[in-house]
Amino acid sequence: MTNVKFLNSILTSKNNLLIIRANSNFKKTFKRARKNQKEFLLLEKPKANQMSAVLLARLLGQKFLWIQNFENPPIPNFFTRLLLNQSDEIFVSSRKEAAKLNSLGIDKPRRRIRG
Repeated sequence: MTNVKFLNSILTSKNNLLIIRANSNFKKTFKRARKNQKEFLLLEKPKANQMSAVLLARLLGQKFLWIQNFENPPIPNFFTRLLLNQSDEIFVSSRKEAAKLNSLGIDKPRRRIRG
């Protein structure tokens, strides 16, 4: 699968990748996303406040490709659905997780199964 190769090449070349850790709050995530000079941004284990900080940085003109990787998608409510629809690529670990995203209304072209 070319998408898995693409993700692995991004993850191995740390030059162009900014990884936001799971314990970052809104302010810390927003600062890192705004000062970002990298091409790709990856949230490790996203929370709604982190995703909103990344989206706000993009709306303010910061240019990067938002890659989202889920072991399990967040709790489905209107706000998380809105944030997930704004991501560029979403990688899931199985078809079961892809079905969860489908139930949230995330369209197929952005979902990728990472094997």
